[in-house]
Amino acid sequence: MVHVPMLSVEKMKRTGSFDMDFSHMHDTYEIYYLLSGERFYYIHDRVYALQAGDVVFIHKNQLHRTTSKGRNPHERILINFDDASVRPFVEMGPGQLPLFGGESYLLRPSVQEQGRIADLLFLMLREEKEGQLWRMPYLQTLLIQLLILLSRIREGKAEPVKPEFTEPQQRVYRIVEYLNGHYAGPLRLEEIAERFFISTTYLCRIFKQTTGFTVVEYLTYVRVREAQALLVRTDWKITKIAEEAGFDSIAHFGRVFKKITGRSPLQYRKQKKAEPANA
Repeated sequence: MVHVPMLSVEKMKRTGSFDMDFSHMHDTYEIYYLLSGERFYYIHDRVYALQAGDVVFIHKNQLHRTTSKGRNPHERILINFDDASVRPFVEMGPGQLPLFGGESYLLRPSVQEQGRIADLLFLMLREEKEGQLWRMPYLQTLLIQLLILLSRIREGKAEPVKPEFTEPQQRVYRIVEYLNGHYAGPLRLEEIAERFFISTTYLCRIFKQTTGFTVVEYLTYVRVREAQALLVRTDWKITKIAEEAGFDSIAHFGRVFKKITGRSPLQYRKQKKAEPANA
């Protein structure tokens, strides 16, 4: 089967306060470049305060969400791409491409580095808009240049950008770690709040403020992510996978899984097992 590359690039400007109205987890990689303004970005179980010029690299199936930081306008460029977009370059090169180590992270480039990144991004935007002959191969070559540039910038940074660490945020980080380790069992808001010596109202408020997710949303996405891994790694029946991932009924599992991934569990398994090895 021939896998057509999926590569898109878009620029968007928003005025005033704006929070993503849906949770984000997908089978593609994502590069988020903040052209102007400020944002909070939940990534890899931590919250980061983004400033203009920051770049976020999101690995596949990694929960992430942006929320407002004040009421100021912001402008960003967003790239989404899959393994097929970079596979030809990997096959002709020395091995795995930079930035594909299985993690997501934030970069804070220098002013000079921001200029080089912006040049590549605006070339990609122009190519996407004009749609000329050989559009996709040209976009792919620009993407590879961008990935290599980001990798070099990352290697040259002495210290990573630190996440936010207010007292409520630290409390939420501990709750997130607990949910990540106990998603397979039955979890109730009251029990979670009691374990961390807070009220359910306060739990819900600080969790939403910190991550952008409700507790139930977050738990559901963690369970779906685990189910995705089990569908690919094992030949277990769907009922066993639903149980192992923490769903209390196969019907609920099927509905939620399709809503988030756009495919049924069986369709997801069939598609993933038919794909070539990841780039």
